[in-house]
Amino acid sequence: MSSILITGANRGLGLEFARQYAADGWDVIATARNTKSSEELQRLAKNKNVSLYDLDVAGNESVKRLAETLDGKPVDLLVLNSAIFTRDGNKLGELNFAGWRESFDTNVLGAIRVAEALIENVAASQRKQIVAISTGMGSLQALESTIGFGLAYQYRTSKAALNMTMSILAKEVEPRGISVVIFSPGWVQTDMGGANAALTPEQSIGGMRKVLEGNPMELTGKFLGYDGAIWPW
Repeated sequence: MSSILITGANRGLGLEFARQYAADGWDVIATARNTKSSEELQRLAKNKNVSLYDLDVAGNESVKRLAETLDGKPVDLLVLNSAIFTRDGNKLGELNFAGWRESFDTNVLGAIRVAEALIENVAASQRKQIVAISTGMGSLQALESTIGFGLAYQYRTSKAALNMTMSILAKEVEPRGISVVIFSPGWVQTDMGGANAALTPEQSIGGMRKVLEGNPMELTGKFLGYDGAIWPW
């Protein structure tokens, strides 16, 4: 049975990843800072192929505990989805530097912290693939076309840094046959995207899953849209 581990699986895209892969019979390891706070995740865990673990990606000890608990268990697909979007303090004169640091610790360091801790689990699997959920708002070249979503200093810069971090990781682990792909999931109807977003979580995740059906090593290092289109940096 193929296995997937998802961070930030308590809502939105992470929860939809868990739903869809569980329905297809994968062994789903769903993590969140507090898994008990999500009734939907608790219901999903009634399936025998879904297990829940509390995980704070910004906490070294929390990540270490998860790695020790998994004890070398192969992870075919590691989905680095946890992220925060600090909405206040996003213009000059009001910049929220504490929120900015928190954004980096979760969105960038949290992702690579988990990837580093679980890289041997990924290496032990058949698929050997890591997926990082980014955003088109993190693209320097697409700034003008996405500025309508707000200045978002904290979110944009942290996701741009995530893209670079994952690109470097892709280069480092490529000789081991491990694939790292970066996705912009599109404008999705989640708590972050809002009810007026263009895509449902089902559409976004369904699109990414279709892309992931391709050869993992042909995808590695790429920044892609949910539909497989190449995003500019």
